Amino acid sequence: SNIDIESIRAVFCTGEAHALLESDLREKESLQLSGNPTFVLNEARQKLYGNVGYGVIEANIKEVLKSQNAGTASWC
Repeated sequence: SNIDIESIRAVFCTGEAHALLESDLREKESLQLSGNPTFVLNEARQKLYGNVGYGVIEANIKEVLKSQNAGTASWC
């Protein structure tokens, strides 16, 4: 696949890349995220960050979905 270097250069030269990074940093601070990558679940009530395995992510998502369907709180 070909990479369009000019498009990448344009994003940097216009300041768009810096603006997007600043926006991400503000969102990170507002959500009080402390790790990377971070998975935010259940309206930010739960955060999984760092080297989290697929099984842990899957189990947490299933629990959140199950509790939403039942109208109860999630144990995760």
